[in-house]
Amino acid sequence: MSQRLSVDEFVAKVRSLSVVEIGKLPLETLPETIPSDLIRNSPQPLRGVLEKLAFDVNVHELREQQGIEKTFGNTAAQAMDKARGYEADIAIARLRQKMADIAPSIEKWRAGKVTHYAMAQTMQTVRELVHDLHAERARLARAELVLHDCLANPDRFSARLQDAMERIRHFAGKIDLTLGEYHALQLEVTAAEMTDKRRQIQESDQKKKGLLEDLTALEEQLKRPTSLFSRLVPWTARKHEEGLKHNISDMHQRILSEEWVMAETQLTRWLDSMVDASLYMSAGTTQQHLRSARLNLFYLLNAFCEQQEAAAKQIARNPFIQVDPKKAIEYMLMSERFILDYFAKKRAEIIEWLGNAADTRLRSLENLEIDLITEMKRNIR
Repeated sequence: MSQRLSVDEFVAKVRSLSVVEIGKLPLETLPETIPSDLIRNSPQPLRGVLEKLAFDVNVHELREQQGIEKTFGNTAAQAMDKARGYEADIAIARLRQKMADIAPSIEKWRAGKVTHYAMAQTMQTVRELVHDLHAERARLARAELVLHDCLANPDRFSARLQDAMERIRHFAGKIDLTLGEYHALQLEVTAAEMTDKRRQIQESDQKKKGLLEDLTALEEQLKRPTSLFSRLVPWTARKHEEGLKHNISDMHQRILSEEWVMAETQLTRWLDSMVDASLYMSAGTTQQHLRSARLNLFYLLNAFCEQQEAAAKQIARNPFIQVDPKKAIEYMLMSERFILDYFAKKRAEIIEWLGNAADTRLRSLENLEIDLITEMKRNIR
């Protein structure tokens, strides 16, 4: 089978060859579809030749598709159809359009005119299209696996199958490039959001530390033995005690009002942004945001695990200031389990997305997992 011409290459030949030479071009070298506007805008007799070629190409392609389906089955025919890349191009275009739509919001956010939280919510509106593009990437990966099996015993279709494989890899590469641009942007927003959350926790912990000191002082006053005067005037003593209890209750409420909230889904979303950006990383700026996100991840991950303990005991502590060694080990083990569980799920996701192309990214994922756990243990000490 000769090398198939692209549409642009075919148009160039139409402009350079005679009508007779165009009519003699081998069908297997022609593009799968001859542009209708090229036919419509061509003068006779060229128009007639192009119309005949277009018809013959359609018949030829149909017979070849039927031959592949008869030889390898319906799944192979579907994989060949997937190699045309129509769905991939549509999914890519939809995501790029959405990213263009939110570009003004991104610029306002970078200029400090939009909050990190608001920008993160805006980015959430893109997630469905990202999911669709990942799903299309997974379908391409499955199609590539099917064609790879067919090439083990290709019959007369070796060149056609190989051409389809190359086109699938081409469209997969286009998807990966688009996803890389999205994930780099998502990481930039996530890194800023995580920094904001860390600042909020630190400020909250600092306020709670002062309130707890005040609470301890009030509780100590309540525990002091009654004085001789208090025993002689019990009504005054009871009034003083009630006042202390009211102040203690009020202090508890003030401490509770300083509690910060961080859900596991939020932490998982941040980790997702960091891992996906690492897997699709292409720019130096991504590296910079990745380092910032990593540092904040260790802090927030341990703060989250500590929050689970504190929720039961209603105790607020700063994760990295005067941590009890035994507690530090407990938080580290909880954090490590969270990371291990997350990466186990992520591996399955990547294999589904990428099929044969997953090996390189799985190695990157394993290295990232090891790095995160090693750095986390180093930071907790």
